[in-house]
Formats: sequence, structure tokens, C-alpha cells
Amino acid sequence: MVVLHCTQKLLKELGKPPLCNLVNSSSNDLESWYANLLRFHRKKCILFTNEKTLYSFLVPNILRADLKEIQTLFFTNLRSNLDYEGFPPDVINQVISKHQDLCFAKTSNRSVIGSMLDFDFQYYFDIATMNDFNNILDINYKINRMPMSYIKYMYPIEALSHTLVSNNNEAQFK
Repeated sequence: MVVLHCTQKLLKELGKPPLCNLVNSSSNDLESWYANLLRFHRKKCILFTNEKTLYSFLVPNILRADLKEIQTLFFTNLRSNLDYEGFPPDVINQVISKHQDLCFAKTSNRSVIGSMLDFDFQYYFDIATMNDFNNILDINYKINRMPMSYIKYMYPIEALSHTLVSNNNEAQFK
């Protein structure tokens, strides 16, 4: 089960969904994600970031109807971004099939929130430079190739690849 740790701003926008009961941290590195509601060019966007690897992707142009289907939104965009990164389809299918359920929680890791703020500034710059969201997969690709201190100055894509390799000896990335 994927635990989506939402900021207060996103929880409010979601209409305060029921929160899951977390007894301890999840054992699987890909089960804990953070989500924040951002605005670029007066458009709502959601930034999703994995807690262990800091692998992140931005989903632009969010409508209220999209928020009602946030589970579909999350998994569809996760699949698209992993595919764009060059992971084999069988690895992507395995990741998605293992993590089909989604529950909500409040944020609890301030270091991840701080890293997300760094990503927010970088997205703002990249989107302002391009002045649109047409190349969001390219921007997500670029963001995941920034060294982050939280993961000992590895790239988020590198940390994700190591996680997938440890779960699956076939994962590769561009």
C-alpha cells in the first residue's frame, strides 16, 4: 500500500480525506510518497516525491475533478515518468501492481519537505524559462538528476534505480 503524505494545503484541497493509521514506517522504499499542491502560472500542480529516494514528478494543470481521482492521477503519472526514464515495462508493471492501494497521511519528515522546496524552486525556474508545461516529462527528467544532500548527494534517479535493482535485478535507466 502506498502512503501519500500530504501537506496541509493539499489535504484541505482534497476535502480532508480519511487518514490511514501508521504504526511504523513502511518497509518498502517505494511505499512512502509525499505530495504538495503548488501553483505555476495560476495553474494548480501536484509535486509527488518518494520519501527514500527523493524521486519526484510534477503533475500540472490539476482540476478539482482530478483531485477526486488522485489515486489514478498518481499511478498514471508514475507509470509515464518511469517509462520516460527508460525502465523496462516489466519493472514498471511490477512496481505499479505491488502498490495499487493508496492511503493518506500527514507529512512527518521535514527533510523531505525541505528537498521538495528545493525542487519547487527548480521547477519554477524551468517552467518560467519554457513558459509552458508541454515538456513536463523533460523537466521531471532533469529534476531527478540534481544531487541531493538528503540521499548523500546521489541523484534521485540513481537512488530509485538502486532501489529497483535491489527489488529487481533488471532495472536500468537512461
